Amino acid sequence: MDARAVLELAPDSRVASSATRLAGSSGWRGTGRDDTALWGLCAGSGAHPYQVSVDLGDRASKCSCPSRKFPCKHALALQLRHAREPLPVAEPPGWVAEWLARRRRAEVAAAPADDSPEAVARRARAREKTALARRDAVRAGVTGLADWLADVADAGIAGLPARDAEWWRSIGARMVDAQAGGLASAVDEVRRLVAAGGPAWAHDAADRLGGLHLLTRLADSPGLADVVRGRIGFPVTEEEVRAGAGWSDHWVPLLRLESDDGLVRTVRQWVWGRAHGWVVAVRHAGGGARPVAPLAHGVRVRGVLHPYPGAPPRRVAVGEDLVERPPGPVPAPGTWREALAGLEEPLRADPWQRLHPLGCASVRPTRDTARLVDGEGRGVPVRADLGLDQALAVTGGGVFDAWGLWDGRELRLGAVALPGGAPEVVG
Repeated sequence: MDARAVLELAPDSRVASSATRLAGSSGWRGTGRDDTALWGLCAGSGAHPYQVSVDLGDRASKCSCPSRKFPCKHALALQLRHAREPLPVAEPPGWVAEWLARRRRAEVAAAPADDSPEAVARRARAREKTALARRDAVRAGVTGLADWLADVADAGIAGLPARDAEWWRSIGARMVDAQAGGLASAVDEVRRLVAAGGPAWAHDAADRLGGLHLLTRLADSPGLADVVRGRIGFPVTEEEVRAGAGWSDHWVPLLRLESDDGLVRTVRQWVWGRAHGWVVAVRHAGGGARPVAPLAHGVRVRGVLHPYPGAPPRRVAVGEDLVERPPGPVPAPGTWREALAGLEEPLRADPWQRLHPLGCASVRPTRDTARLVDGEGRGVPVRADLGLDQALAVTGGGVFDAWGLWDGRELRLGAVALPGGAPEVVG
């Protein structure tokens, strides 16, 4: 449901207005979602926060606040937060699971499931109607974004730093209301780049705006590619992915990156598989919590990972039968030229991807440690951070195999190994 539809559930305008203000409050923590419900804790006037939960099946809600309005402002605010930016996927806490279980038991007792052909067809029509409404909403949002991009091009990138917060917020909110969360996140990335400034902000902003323009052009395609659908914001649930085929392999999580957008913290792991190459595992956490990495980092894991639709490196959901072992050697390209040439296929499949796993065997740091040079004398810039410091400490400044995240300008070092040896995580 978009924000407008959520507000239409309000019992009166006063509750709707209060919910709108409360949705942007910093008093929320422990928010989350799964396929069946939303939940969160909202600070109130008492010592304990209100427990708020919403059943996504029929939008029924439960809140521990004393309000006699239904739904209350807390339940509406939680849904507004989710409409603006999807809450992180998580396991429901006990109080949510218990409430949902009681509702399911009551539903089963009240009305047995109708599996008649008519009922099945009716549910299928309802799903199709929902999908069509979502597609129309996204299409309208894409049209609005194309107009916004044209206005930006007419005014020039140099004027972006002078734009106020409301100007940025309005286009982001429009994308959220259009149920195109991916586009909303992309616009916010442009805003952050402009706000951060620096010598390369105009180049980076132009690059991101060009990517958005490409998305608006491809969004009109009759059959959207999985990559385009994902970038726009059409969701694929982890449960759907796990129900599909899995990849059994020996996996080594080598690279990781944590980010925090102010509402949700995210940890991403780039995992190398002997038969499947690089994949990405992602986990989110809200309410100030720090997410736990999906896989034990820096060890070899024997198990099944389930790939999401998209382009390599594919995002994966962690499956079953995970057995940890000490890591063995991980092969790496012999030169930076070979390593960078290997990025051509992923870039063609997903030109919006900004970070790529990159490795090279037998590199050495330059004297100023600003570059890592391969056996042919060619080097790539390396970020001066804790990962580089640890790598130099582990290897003594000698020759080593290196793996890191490449952003087009420099390598964020994440793992190293003595030539031909087992990798050691440093980032």
